[in-house]
Amino acid sequence: MKRRVIKHYEFIRRIGAGGSGVVYLANDTLLQRPVVLKLLKRGALTMDQVRTTQLREARLASAIDHPNVCAIYDVGEAAAEAGEPDEAYIVMQYIPGQALDKLIAAGPANLQLVLSAGMQIADGLSAAHNLGIFHRDLKPANVMLTEGGLIKILDFGLARRLNLGDGSNDQAEFDPSAPSAPRIVPPGATYTARGGTIAYMAPEQFVTGQSSVQSDIFALGLILYELATGRHPFHRPDAQEFQSIRAIQYAEPTRLRDIVPNLPIELESVIFRCLEKQPSARFASAAEVREALKTIMMTMHMDSVGMPGEAIALLPSQGRLPVDTPEEEKRTTGILSMLAERFRESGSSAQAKQNTIVVLPFINFGSFGAARAPESSDPSPLYGYALADAIAARLARMPSLVVRPSSSLALVPTQQLDPLSVGRKLMVHFVLAGNFLRSDKGFDLNWQLLDVTGQSVRAGGSINVASFDLVAVQSEICNEVFSTLQGLGGLPGISTDASRSASLTEDNSEDYLQARAVLSSFMSRTGSREDLDRARELFESVTRQHVDYAPGWSGLGITHLQYARHGLGGQMHLLEARRAFDKALALDPGSVESNLYRVYMLLSRGEKESARHGIESLLQTAANDWNVHLVAGQTLRIDGMYEEALEQFNISLRLNPANAALIYNNRARVYQYQNQLELAAEELEKGLTLEPKQPLLRISLGYQQMRSGDLTKAIETLESVTREERSLRIVYPTIALCYVQLGDREKAASFIVDETLSAAEADSEMAYRLATYFALEGDESEALHWLRRAIYLGNENYPWFSINPAWRKLGGHSDFERILEDLKKSFKRNQKNWRRLLAQVRD
Repeated sequence: MKRRVIKHYEFIRRIGAGGSGVVYLANDTLLQRPVVLKLLKRGALTMDQVRTTQLREARLASAIDHPNVCAIYDVGEAAAEAGEPDEAYIVMQYIPGQALDKLIAAGPANLQLVLSAGMQIADGLSAAHNLGIFHRDLKPANVMLTEGGLIKILDFGLARRLNLGDGSNDQAEFDPSAPSAPRIVPPGATYTARGGTIAYMAPEQFVTGQSSVQSDIFALGLILYELATGRHPFHRPDAQEFQSIRAIQYAEPTRLRDIVPNLPIELESVIFRCLEKQPSARFASAAEVREALKTIMMTMHMDSVGMPGEAIALLPSQGRLPVDTPEEEKRTTGILSMLAERFRESGSSAQAKQNTIVVLPFINFGSFGAARAPESSDPSPLYGYALADAIAARLARMPSLVVRPSSSLALVPTQQLDPLSVGRKLMVHFVLAGNFLRSDKGFDLNWQLLDVTGQSVRAGGSINVASFDLVAVQSEICNEVFSTLQGLGGLPGISTDASRSASLTEDNSEDYLQARAVLSSFMSRTGSREDLDRARELFESVTRQHVDYAPGWSGLGITHLQYARHGLGGQMHLLEARRAFDKALALDPGSVESNLYRVYMLLSRGEKESARHGIESLLQTAANDWNVHLVAGQTLRIDGMYEEALEQFNISLRLNPANAALIYNNRARVYQYQNQLELAAEELEKGLTLEPKQPLLRISLGYQQMRSGDLTKAIETLESVTREERSLRIVYPTIALCYVQLGDREKAASFIVDETLSAAEADSEMAYRLATYFALEGDESEALHWLRRAIYLGNENYPWFSINPAWRKLGGHSDFERILEDLKKSFKRNQKNWRRLLAQVRD
């Protein structure tokens, strides 16, 4: 059946209907992006009246440019079906997520979400009110919480411009306290048609038929009340219309703390002031509501909850948030979004029923490892991370225990923070912390298992030995932690000797920890070839002397894989990586790390089907590992399964909020493929708020700037990454793409060097960007070669490949069309396989 088309908008499916019109999901065939198209109900209005009211007001509302307001892209008129009157339509931004009415139906929201949502709604309203526009129909169903945790107010397209006359005074001075002129309303219209849904109208609207800024504030108060309590203060589903109206006009709402006792009285005071019967008694502006909610958040010291690294410093514990510039305002909005998302997801997931633990980096009080540090860098400060990660890997064998990795805390000054404070910030039940000292007399280690909720020490001990045996240390600590947690109830037993590894000598323990530290330094900080070479030498030393030590083989496999992924070596390193992972898994089949990086290795070798089976196994056996869901999401993304990829990224974020910046980057990549550049920009902004120097986020930002047409800014962003992170070869084809579009082909070609080509040989996404560069440059042969290479390596992102405008020159090319046709078949096959796989995992 042929789909209906209006202008260049192709109808996909009906989403819903309301008093103002029927809403459809549509595809913008010109810009290749999903949009929402609303066909407006005319009722008794003529088309001329629709033009002078609804469409005119929608055009005015399109001027609202704010991250908390759904963007209006287009308004217009369309010829209807034969015999039917013409129709008016509004085209709006597509917002994936959940409407607040669905969240409210699930019961009271947590306090953090109430505050953050309220502040964001107030931000959006304030932006509209400053332009002389108010909403008229603000209600939970018109407020979305996106997958990225950002609030979006919908249906401003049916808002009302304040103080409008006959259209000649649009530039007149705006008085936000003044009411609007009533709409043109057909005879016999309900209150809904006259300006809002009854349950969310303010008392004065029933008397005068007019609305003001205070009407929006009253509706905001109702939304906050419902979020906090899960119920409406006046309206009941079975009530008659007149009963709801009388309750709004005369009844006093039930005190919030009678419903939810733990809510702060300050929040109740703010909500009740919004709900005052007299407009003059309410807040004078939405900005005042925002400041009041912000003060509550400050007072309760929520500003730093869950915020790793530099983001903690952005939210002072006292005083007003810095919002002196538009950029600071955006940063504030991004941080609040992250707060809302983390608490929403952690509070509503199955994870809340499980015990969570973070193993903090062990503090090095002595000279351990100092004499053996490589010349290129001193990794001894990272020994504490390596030791903590080794213990965390063992603890992760307990299926009902969610272990948050210590390596994700590399930017947090944990040595300067109280461990219980870190536990509260990371939203875990338990914290394992400790320190160690290497001296002439031997090795001393102290550790404690802390109960965050109970603010107490659950277990602990000291290990004093003449020499350091990493395996023995791990076993002793983990056995005690297992015993303690099993004693708390609800945790199944598990063999604590799952690694089947023999003890290491003191020298080999030191070599292993040093290898892990240097490898971590390469992957997270330096990108230095010397570090990678040193890590390989140390891992090889460990595996030569202790051939049965599975973690040593796993580390060696990861090291070889880095050579291939960073363009520092060829296929030989992939073969060595495979040999090392096979050895590690033969010794320890349950090793999550070995299985996980083996998937990366399979993808680099183009063994996509085997990689999918590996992911399926990991999702079934290691569902509590955030990295497993991250890899699953990345693989789904390059398979063109965008919604499923977002789901996996969200699970990964729930399991490890400290890794938010990387997750935001991955979600931004999905939105970029969907041509939802506004949502992608929001994700990147949140990630860069957390980690302004994160290279992958900056690369994605440069790509975003290129897609938006700001090529000069894109080049500036991307070249700043190359100056600081020369090992990130994936950035080079993107810079070349920018220069080609600027017409500087010689400069573009200077980035396509041997190292670039070598890296693209083992990275499917880099291969595709390289192919796109050649497509724009006009080299069809190289473009098709690298496109085939990208697909061979597993990048089967047909939905994006088929619409990428950079490939228009090859449209109609027989080889290109054949590649796309084959890829389309693979895409459909992959869809079926993934859906079967994910269904089995859920079951």
